[in-house]
Amino acid sequence: MPNIFDGFRKMSDDDIIEQIALIETMNIANISKPIMQKAKKRTISLINFLGSKVGKNRIIEEPEVKEIWALVDEKKAELKKSSRDQLDEKLLSIIIEKSKNDIEDLTEDEISIEVIEEAAKLYKLDIYLTPCQKADNICMKYSERLNEKSKDYENKHNLIDLQEITKHIKEIFYNMNDEEKKDFEQSVDEKKTVLTNMLRKVNRQHFARLVWLSVKAYGGKFTPMEEILPSFMKDEKEYRIIKLQENLEKSKEELLEIKDKTKSCKEKINPIEKKLKDQNALLNDAVKDRKESNEDIIILKKLNSNLEKLKKSQENKLKEIKDAMVYAALEKLDLLMEEFKEVKFNIADINNKLSDIDIEISYKNELIKKYTKLISNKERNIKEISIEFQQVKTDAQNLIEYYNKKKQDVDNKEKQKRTDIFERWSKFFYKFIFEFDNLSNIVNFSIKELLHIEECLYELHLTKDPMAMSMGVIEDKGNKEEKNECQYIDIAFSDDFEIEIQYKVLANEEKTVNILEITKDF
Repeated sequence: MPNIFDGFRKMSDDDIIEQIALIETMNIANISKPIMQKAKKRTISLINFLGSKVGKNRIIEEPEVKEIWALVDEKKAELKKSSRDQLDEKLLSIIIEKSKNDIEDLTEDEISIEVIEEAAKLYKLDIYLTPCQKADNICMKYSERLNEKSKDYENKHNLIDLQEITKHIKEIFYNMNDEEKKDFEQSVDEKKTVLTNMLRKVNRQHFARLVWLSVKAYGGKFTPMEEILPSFMKDEKEYRIIKLQENLEKSKEELLEIKDKTKSCKEKINPIEKKLKDQNALLNDAVKDRKESNEDIIILKKLNSNLEKLKKSQENKLKEIKDAMVYAALEKLDLLMEEFKEVKFNIADINNKLSDIDIEISYKNELIKKYTKLISNKERNIKEISIEFQQVKTDAQNLIEYYNKKKQDVDNKEKQKRTDIFERWSKFFYKFIFEFDNLSNIVNFSIKELLHIEECLYELHLTKDPMAMSMGVIEDKGNKEEKNECQYIDIAFSDDFEIEIQYKVLANEEKTVNILEITKDF
């Protein structure tokens, strides 16, 4: 990424001298002194005036008020003697001092990001913007503020900064009581940071101005123009790529639709299969019951036949008894009568049994009719369900085959898109090594989203110190075999697109960064 020092190098010696002079002189101490001196001067003037009225001739000498611009001019005159290298070194040391960073051997990128981050707090910018995005926003907001103050803002930005800082300090100073003012004067003289918030705001205004000047000098933008990014397309090529993307999206939608239909079709199979199973069970029961009824009728008919034979035998015996009674002696008649009654009773009992058998056979025949009708219905139902079942299975199989074919089509299109992106990226971001196995999700991003991602990658690609852009350390999820840590950047765009880039910094002059993963999940 470009840093503020890249912009400074494009500025003239006079511009650098002016910024050093402003930062060194436009501080709380120098701005506060004229305010306090003017307050003292008004008090002394009043005392001298009252003294002359009451006849006291001792005049208290009024303090000399030295304006800030005189100090600025003095500092600029002093700096004119310095070489450009000395000026650059001076500006760097002042910025490090103002940033209050205690880390030694900071790189330009780390210092630049620190300055941009502090200036961004002045305008309450989104923390998930990249340093270059923040720099561009600071430049825009600083320009807007100057435009509001003056049409000729290009030449009056220093004055406007001073006015705002002075106004802020005056408001604080004039709201103090005498004791607080005395403490404030001592704090300023002794360079103690008792008014931390005031000092922080002054430094942030200096940083905002430096960022604004650097971005302007660099060309008006730190973020890259879309036209230079690898996924930017125009004219016929853009139309072709958009059409390919639209076809891919359409195919993916169709794939999801087929998947839903296949799922729905598969969900129908189990209920139909259960229904078929239930109908078969009912059919089997009916067949079994009909068979048992037929077997019962055979047994009953056999029993009926035996009883008919027995009845015939009893009837013959009864006839014999009747014939015997005609010619029987009186003493044998009573015995024959008893035997006649017994046979008669047996025939009646046999007739009752034959009647019961006839009723039972009739009942069994009715059951057989019922079971036969039930069997016919179940066989018809089973036939219809079997046809439906077979159709659903065929539909499911056809959908599965169509799904697999469509999925292959989508996979091929995604593979082609992924290959195109990786080829463009490998060529454009030549300092990077991409873990393409972990970046398969790249096909799910639209062209606009790809441009957002490439803007971030471009910033990381240009930076001399990739570690400076890191927001922290997280576990490398891509390497499951061993636990490793990697750097990450979380970025949010104005269109609500959010992305996290996970990477490792390499100790390699040609390849500086290993891009591990790009995900929407922060």
